[in-house]
Amino acid sequence: MPQESNHQTTKILSDPDSLVREFVKPGMYLHLATTMSRPNALIYSLSRVFEGTNPEFTISVAGIHSSAHCLALSGIVKKMITGFAGDNYPKPSPNSLYKDLMKGKPFELELWSLLTLVQRLMAGAMKLPGFVSNSLVGSDLITDKLGKTAFLYHKPTEGNPYGEAASPHLVSESRGTKEKDMVVLLPLCPEITLVHGVVADEDGNIVLSQPGGEGAWGALAATKGVIATVEKIVPRGTVPPELVHIPSTKVLGIAPARFGAHPQSLRVQGFPEIPAFEGVESYLDDYEFQMEANKAAGIPAKAEKWYKENVILSGGHEEYLDLIGEVRLRRLKMTPPEHSLSSPENPKTVNDSEQMIILAARAIIEKVKTKGYKTILAGIGAAHIAAWTAAKLLEKEGIHIKIVAELGFYGMKPFVGDVFLFSQLHTHQCSMLSDIVSILGTVVPDECLGVIGAAEVDWFGNINSVLDGKGNFLVGSGGANDIVSTADTIVVAKANRFRFVRKVKHITSPGDRVIEAVCQFGRFKRTSFSDHPFELSSWLAPASDDEMESEEAVLRYTLWLPPDEDLPITQEPEINSDELTALRELDPERIYTEQFMVYTRLP
Repeated sequence: MPQESNHQTTKILSDPDSLVREFVKPGMYLHLATTMSRPNALIYSLSRVFEGTNPEFTISVAGIHSSAHCLALSGIVKKMITGFAGDNYPKPSPNSLYKDLMKGKPFELELWSLLTLVQRLMAGAMKLPGFVSNSLVGSDLITDKLGKTAFLYHKPTEGNPYGEAASPHLVSESRGTKEKDMVVLLPLCPEITLVHGVVADEDGNIVLSQPGGEGAWGALAATKGVIATVEKIVPRGTVPPELVHIPSTKVLGIAPARFGAHPQSLRVQGFPEIPAFEGVESYLDDYEFQMEANKAAGIPAKAEKWYKENVILSGGHEEYLDLIGEVRLRRLKMTPPEHSLSSPENPKTVNDSEQMIILAARAIIEKVKTKGYKTILAGIGAAHIAAWTAAKLLEKEGIHIKIVAELGFYGMKPFVGDVFLFSQLHTHQCSMLSDIVSILGTVVPDECLGVIGAAEVDWFGNINSVLDGKGNFLVGSGGANDIVSTADTIVVAKANRFRFVRKVKHITSPGDRVIEAVCQFGRFKRTSFSDHPFELSSWLAPASDDEMESEEAVLRYTLWLPPDEDLPITQEPEINSDELTALRELDPERIYTEQFMVYTRLP
């Protein structure tokens, strides 16, 4: 029976645009909550309502991609606080819309890692003076923040229980060292946080989609409160209290918005007997729309057309849904069949990209067997395809390793045929759905093997995903810095002389714990926390030139030292049918296994 309530402060409005008009004012600092279901309807509304008014918003969000490109196109943002800007589907890659981001165009940039952004929100929510983090130390991500929003301190030691401020902590050249220093991050306190939830009751208690991403931290950190769209508003008292993520006391206003996360996905908890969820269904990512948005954003003429057709709509969110069409929206609620191969693949048909991924899978398998890692953190890109392939091959041997992903996937078994790391389809067989803080903050530091990609990697393991050789912005850290800061890590990257370099342009992730780099012709190894560079340890001639020698390959494809004649190089076995079949089954559209992946982009 619905409960009575004497407390009603949350306004219920008719649509997302009304919410924005009611509560958002020019000059505000706004946060866009990054759950699996970003508040895309509200992001469009923000652009529509303030189009042409120069409101000079400061906005924080974990990542800018697909529909969020409209924030850059609208001109409403003065400063962006984020960890990623670019495209994440069909594969992670830069978008030319952001190439001048380091020069302050199309807005000022404050760049963080994924976990540190959330940790700052946690500090804001808990009214803490700061948050001690394992991330950023030793990287260039920290240098512009020292003495402002990040402070280096020596770790407390016996006889010096309080530590001390690292003497050069106000000097921009100082990055600190993992051995000696720790970083304290100042809190992040947005005025209003924008959220999209599954349902909310009439009081404003909100249920979020899972996996949780940043969870409720951004909402709880807001000094004025939350404005939220939800798939459905239900009578007060009908939402079970154990399912509420954001309490009504933090919520200024709510509005209904079917498919309010589109083109991203939304997962409805599997509780069909609970009336609050009646008629609310899960829906999947609209990959077609995301690719259209990504492609258009990087080309000025197409960007303007896309922006006008999809964002500047007089009919608001309902007109947007009409443009998408009910047939297409219904299709997003359907589960496609899983992919399977009818016959084994011929290993003689393997290409360079596939060989790289399989060699990486072998490296993962070897590390799991010899080091006993509990989990594998799969970073987006060829890295997560390698991790998935390794898990499939290990399972055939009776070894069940837990694959985790930064937004909250734990023990994931990929839905075969969907290569997007963060697809809601992969939640079906997860053993746990959690959040960024749980995965990057607790699981990764606990005997986890990280597997990530890189735009540049140098011979000491330092990784760059921020700047290219011309000073153009790439994509940012995402969770990579957080992974490398606490876990032994394997880098998977297609080798060329612009990527395997002697010194990276920007240390996005320090190389202390980067123990292996795998490319299309072999595996380079080094010892963690050492001053030794990578050495080629195992070798297999690239599929595109099976007569090439190892020394020629290193000199042709890298700027690293040629193999030491005194150090033995293991000959990798030829790629076999089981390995190639396992890989190709995972990637039927050849998104990561095409022969000629663009070398200048992230793998």
